[in-house]
Amino acid sequence: MVILHYLSIFLVCIGALIMIFAIRTSLQMNKTVTPEFRGKWSLVTRFMVFFLVGYCAFIAVKLTGIDHFLELITSLVFLCGALFVLLIINLSRETIDQLDRNRTLIASVNENLHETSRDLEKKIKERIQTEKELRQSKTIIENIFNSSIPICITNINYEIIKANDAYYALFDGPHADGGKMLCYDSRPGATCHTERCPIKQIVAGKDQVVADCLKIDESGKKNYFIITAKPFRNAENELIGIVESFQNITLRKIAEDSLAMEKERLAITLQSIGDGVITTDLKGNIQLLNRVAEDLTGWSYKEAVGQPLEEVFHIVDYATRKQRETPVSEVIAKGQTVNIIPGTVLIARDGWERFIADSAAPILSSKNKILGVVLVFRDISEKRKMESEITKLDKLRSIGLLAGGIAHDFNNLLAAILGNISLARITAGSGSVVDERLVKAEKAVMKAKGLTQQLLTFAKGGAPVKKIISIEELLRESVIFALRGSNTKYQFEIKPDLRYVEADGGQISQAVNNLIINADQAMPTGGTITIAAENCTLRPHNIVSLPPGDYVKVAIRDQGAGIAEKYLPLIFDPYFTTKEAGSGLGLATVYSIINRHGGAIEVSSRENIGTTFTMYLPASAQQTASENHEQKAIHKGSGNILVMDDDQDVREVAGMMLTELGYAVAFARDGQEAVRLYQEAMRDRHPFDYVILDLTIPGGMGGEETIKELRKIDPEIKAIVSSGYSSSPIMANFREYGFTAVAVKPYNIVELSRIFHDIPKRTEG
Repeated sequence: MVILHYLSIFLVCIGALIMIFAIRTSLQMNKTVTPEFRGKWSLVTRFMVFFLVGYCAFIAVKLTGIDHFLELITSLVFLCGALFVLLIINLSRETIDQLDRNRTLIASVNENLHETSRDLEKKIKERIQTEKELRQSKTIIENIFNSSIPICITNINYEIIKANDAYYALFDGPHADGGKMLCYDSRPGATCHTERCPIKQIVAGKDQVVADCLKIDESGKKNYFIITAKPFRNAENELIGIVESFQNITLRKIAEDSLAMEKERLAITLQSIGDGVITTDLKGNIQLLNRVAEDLTGWSYKEAVGQPLEEVFHIVDYATRKQRETPVSEVIAKGQTVNIIPGTVLIARDGWERFIADSAAPILSSKNKILGVVLVFRDISEKRKMESEITKLDKLRSIGLLAGGIAHDFNNLLAAILGNISLARITAGSGSVVDERLVKAEKAVMKAKGLTQQLLTFAKGGAPVKKIISIEELLRESVIFALRGSNTKYQFEIKPDLRYVEADGGQISQAVNNLIINADQAMPTGGTITIAAENCTLRPHNIVSLPPGDYVKVAIRDQGAGIAEKYLPLIFDPYFTTKEAGSGLGLATVYSIINRHGGAIEVSSRENIGTTFTMYLPASAQQTASENHEQKAIHKGSGNILVMDDDQDVREVAGMMLTELGYAVAFARDGQEAVRLYQEAMRDRHPFDYVILDLTIPGGMGGEETIKELRKIDPEIKAIVSSGYSSSPIMANFREYGFTAVAVKPYNIVELSRIFHDIPKRTEG
């Protein structure tokens, strides 16, 4: 019993110790217990304290031997034990529920953790891929940065913070001591320390700056670069400097310089070409035109470029005045050169019209592809005018051959008629009825002589016999004579100090007379003819057919109906006339006369306003008119005269007139006979004092050949050349051919006597 007594005390003591340890542990765990279990947990702790107190009381009872409290204590302990068990069961159930909830929560958390783990794994992989891509990008950037193109990064303080090897190979490298290199020390240039500095421009707000750079290496070779500068920003997008790349354009620069030189040579060539040049694209828009084209079209280069060709190159048909299409479309369609149709007129911007010759050709690429069209054209107005002049001259020469033959025969007839009339008047006596009739006949012959003179004007034999004359006096006399009996008025506008001219007064008077008559006929109801004259100096190309120099300009203006424009080119053609009764010789005669005097004539006309004919005659340096020998008296003489003429009637009438004048006359039919007779007279010591030689002997020796032979016999011979027609200028320049004087057929006894009166007689011995 004792053993059991003490064994129970021992076991209870062990229980008390365990309870103390449990209480201690419970108190420690109370801090970590969740709020929902904290109250129950505290109750459990109190029960454990109660049990400990019960254990201690049990031990005390056992040790003291007081047994009457033992049952009470034991019953309380058992009751509390039941409650404790109930509490533990309840707490366990809640704990189990909490554990279930926690397991669910933990499962959810685990699922979330797994999801988070998967996300982290994915992000890790993405990060690894990103890092890989970053490394690749870095490698690419480094490869780009370290490419053959020089690249430099400069901060806003002009310090080079990074540059690649290509840059340092081109410009100065970094300092050996690791110090910062300034950009203007590395590559000094014209833009350094100026507002054109790329850094300053980028800081000022520009997104990009492009500049040129020239680098001359140690060998003196020039290297050209284009610098492209852009902003360099940090992660916060703050501007911290610029990135510059240097593109080597040396080869391009050389090519551009070569191209520029070629373009300059081309431009110089185009500007030097005497023709107009215009180039267009495939749409017909102008790309280029040279200075001649500017002058001809009236458009400047800046105004014309980009314009449709039709706007600048306005061409029409001269005859129909219809607009012609430019040859661009035809050239593009055919792919070959196209010539412009003759008779094309270019109308300039100011309305000036010019005849042009033109060709258009395709501009081909190296692959034979048409890129555009080039037009080459020139002003042929002067050429056409010259050709027209030549055509007129050819017509005049043709008709001159016919007119010369007619004039030769007709003048021989007139010479016989006029000579016989002169002799008949001497026989009839002055004042008789017969003399009056002979005077009328003589006037008729003189009119016929005037008609013959017009025919002679077309022939080479109509060359003027020139002398110094006053054109003012000639104009006044001719105008007054031509308008006698007409209701047309006239007025002179002659400038003072008008120069003299060297001309054939008769021919010029005839030309003026024809123009005045033409003007008078243009005003059938009357009007005023204005005759103006002034000195003028012509510059090169002022008048196509005239050389530069001093001229007398004569203008005759009427107030008639004018001449239609289509007739103006034909106005000087022989036999062209718009009048029912006109012969067509009047203006053609004027043209021929002025042309043979080394002058020119122009016409301008406006319908219903009037016509103006303008003549230009070379001014003479001599300012004294030749003496007028026109006399009416018959001069007697003496001596031996040899008359050579192929026409018997002319020989006979000349012989009778010379006999009447007191001369002894011998006759020859041609040059051979004249030479023989002259030799015989020299041998017989009865030489001829004068010889009259007909210039033209059909089928025989004429005057030109005869005088050469006679001068061999007698160098002092006094010879008079006579003709009604000649194909040489001998009649105008007779002295140059060895003649002493000239007798123009037909001539009367007064004219014949004056000729011999003015020639000194041969000295006897």
